[in-house]
Amino acid sequence: MKETEVTTYILSAANGDEIAREKLINHYKPYIINTVGHICKRYITWSDEESSIGLLAFNRAIETYDVNANKTFLNYVYLLIKRELIDYFRREQNNAHIPIEVDATDNQLTTNVYDIEKSMNSYKESVQREELIEEILELKNTLLLFHIEFEELEKFCPKHRKTKMNLLKIADDFIRDSELVESFSMKKRLPAAKLVEKYGHRLKTIERHRKYIITLIILKLHPEWQQLSQYIEIPLESEDKS
Repeated sequence: MKETEVTTYILSAANGDEIAREKLINHYKPYIINTVGHICKRYITWSDEESSIGLLAFNRAIETYDVNANKTFLNYVYLLIKRELIDYFRREQNNAHIPIEVDATDNQLTTNVYDIEKSMNSYKESVQREELIEEILELKNTLLLFHIEFEELEKFCPKHRKTKMNLLKIADDFIRDSELVESFSMKKRLPAAKLVEKYGHRLKTIERHRKYIITLIILKLHPEWQQLSQYIEIPLESEDKS
């Protein structure tokens, strides 16, 4: 689900559209249960009370999230789930969920900050993995429009830094040209002849690395795919003479 779609569904659900709410819940159910499990530090199922608390927090997030806020929707969801679960832990005073230790000075039950921090780090790693998976799926679907299989990426990725730098230059020139981008987006093919004519790049190079250049262009046209940035980074390796 794209970010624009999420925003649309959030606004609709907050205004009483139950179908939009249901779509959001179904889409983010794995995220909700995974977040609850990381905070509780144990395996959680939908029959556990903690998962119900997570679902209620998610619903509250839909109703109270500010789409113009700096924080992302998922970060906001996590904060609400964490807050509700900590309140639940305090009510239950049960150290089977988040480790609780007794403060010897005032005999008060206090939350182990270190363990919560570990849970948050695990959560962040989990969110990054989930975001990467979703971005890969979106990239995969986009590549299919250009008759490229995602599994091919490793095969046609150039090995040498100098070649990668040259192809990045080609992609950068391309995305700065609105005419080329419009043709690319509408016809779902790389207008190689126009690219050569306008910027003087070698046709042989473009044809040889066509699929890789298309992939670079797609990635650069989707800066919201932040986890996929690794695919367009140039490693600091020695240049090959070939």
